[in-house]
This record gives sequence, structure tokens and C-alpha cells, in this order.
Amino acid sequence: MSISLRVLCLLSAAILPLSAQKAKAAQKPDKSDNGITVRLVASDVQEGQEKVFIQTDEKKSEPLDLPTNRLSDPVAVAGRSIVLKAVAGEAALCNVTLPGEGRSFVVLLAAEKPTGYASVVVRADDPDFKAGDVFFLNRSTKTLVMKLGGTELVIEPGQSAKSRPTTAVDNMYQVLISERDTAGDKLISSTRWPAEDAARSYVFLTTDDRGRTIYRAVTEHLEAEKKTKPAKKRSK
Repeated sequence: MSISLRVLCLLSAAILPLSAQKAKAAQKPDKSDNGITVRLVASDVQEGQEKVFIQTDEKKSEPLDLPTNRLSDPVAVAGRSIVLKAVAGEAALCNVTLPGEGRSFVVLLAAEKPTGYASVVVRADDPDFKAGDVFFLNRSTKTLVMKLGGTELVIEPGQSAKSRPTTAVDNMYQVLISERDTAGDKLISSTRWPAEDAARSYVFLTTDDRGRTIYRAVTEHLEAEKKTKPAKKRSK
């Protein structure tokens, strides 16, 4: 091999890796690696909407079952504006805009007739949303008065609110739910809820086909905080 040809080969070998590095650097980062996740839960699932997926721009998630009694597994999304679609026919069920702050969210889906859902987004990594807290979504037609042990909460129709029961007795809270109107408060439920130190809850309040206010709670179990033991001092 001549000297000039050998030099040309060496120069090409040095230039190609640099070109590859520049091309790789010019590529936009994969937005699916931004760490944003959502979990879904619905108040009710209508026929044909049992299987759904999430679309962000041109990206689609894997199909998943839309749960009503638990939170779905986390779904990674490529942005903060997403569309929930049914697998059957890819019909759009609702648009969801995630808040600018936070990376982990729970999307509460309240069924709306004839099809689709109204969504309420809860920031799951909010440091002020702790174990023992309850997030209420009032989709009923009534103003509801909640007595959570020693805490009272009033929620207007279509509104949501976060609260925390107090004054537990034997590790249980007495919970009263009443409808408020011009005639006064009408008690519709009296029950006891366990005090939770490793879970928080989401409660749907809705009006059924007979005009009654009903509710359903979904519990989210949180990872227990790891307690580290102090290091033992070594004896000299």
C-alpha cells in the first residue's frame, strides 16, 4: 500500500467516529424518557371502552384494561397533553392536560353519557398529598356534606377536594355523608373507615339511575418508608 493511500485510510478511520458522534448528538432526545407517568381509574366503564390506550402526538401506549376498583399500572407518556382512546375503533374518550409541575399523576375518569369521560388530574408526587388523605370527586347533582371523624367538608356538584379524617376511635373513623338542600341536610350514609397509615384514597361520588347519591372508594397503597437504624459505634 502506498504511503498516500495509507494516510487516507487513517484519516477516514479518524473522521468516521467523529461524524457518527455529531449525527447522534443532532438527534432529538426520546421524549418517552422524560419520566412522566399516569395511572388511570374510572367511575364506570361503558360498553366498548374496557380496553384503552393513551396517545401523545404520534406515540401510542400499549393497550390496557380500564380499571374501576384500583389504579392502573403506571403508563409512561411523552408529553403533558394526552388523549385517552378506546382500542375499539380508536374513538377519543377525553383529552387530558397534565399540570406543569410533577411527574407522577393519577387521572380520575368520571363517565359521561352518551360516551366519553370527564377527567380530573391528581398530582401523585405532591408532597402535601400524604398517606391517610382522601381525594373526593363529587359528580353527583347534590351539594354533599362529609363528616370525616372530626373533620367536616362541603363539596359542591362537579367539584373536587382533598381532606383528611381526624379523631379516630379504635383505629376507625366515623364517616357521615349528607345531601344539603334548602330543607336541611339529609343523611344518606353512615359508615366507618379504617385509619390508614400506608395508603390514601380516591372517592367517586355519583348519582345513579334512580337518582340516589352513591360513592365508591379506590385505595392506593403506598410504599412504606424505610426506617434506617443508626449505625452502631465501634468499640475501640
